[in-house]
Amino acid sequence: MTSTPLAADQLVLSTDQLPGAGWKPDDDGDPESTQRQDASQPECSNQSWMLRTDEMIDQAGAGWYFDQAAEVEAITSQAFVYRDEQAAATALAAYRDVVEQCVFWQMGAGTAGYTFGMSQEPFDAVVGDEAVARMQTTAMVRYPDVPASSSYWVSARVGSLIVQITYRPGSLLGSGQGKTQAVELAATAAQQAQTRTG
Repeated sequence: MTSTPLAADQLVLSTDQLPGAGWKPDDDGDPESTQRQDASQPECSNQSWMLRTDEMIDQAGAGWYFDQAAEVEAITSQAFVYRDEQAAATALAAYRDVVEQCVFWQMGAGTAGYTFGMSQEPFDAVVGDEAVARMQTTAMVRYPDVPASSSYWVSARVGSLIVQITYRPGSLLGSGQGKTQAVELAATAAQQAQTRTG
């Protein structure tokens, strides 16, 4: 590791590292809501906030969307820099614990009850020194005929850094393809972090 940590904005992906052409920049590089949402399990709202510990010294994010298909797709790339390797490992472990607790829950409380039914499935991702990966699926509680949509999250630690990728494809893409694409993007981000930190 270098003695001076890299700035987080040097660790996010760039447009030329995305799959194919046609991706447009999104002003929002954070896949989480700006505040916690009402949920039947409160800890399941904004789960990746667990990565933002007091030991984090920098963070950055970038986002893109692709609107030339039947459904809009989206990718975000984030980087979190910590004081040391142990701090990064502790943050990822806390995040993993929350991910494993959140299997089924509901979100978006209103006068008629919850709006969204959520389910989550961790999956294997061999990226960086260690990684946490999850597929999160959202369904409409009161409109069961509306197709559910899934997003794929891969968070990988590289020394004292954590890079995180989210990929939200169209609903027609199979889960196997979604997981593969998210892992490939995360591997690119992790390799970039490894190269730039020596």
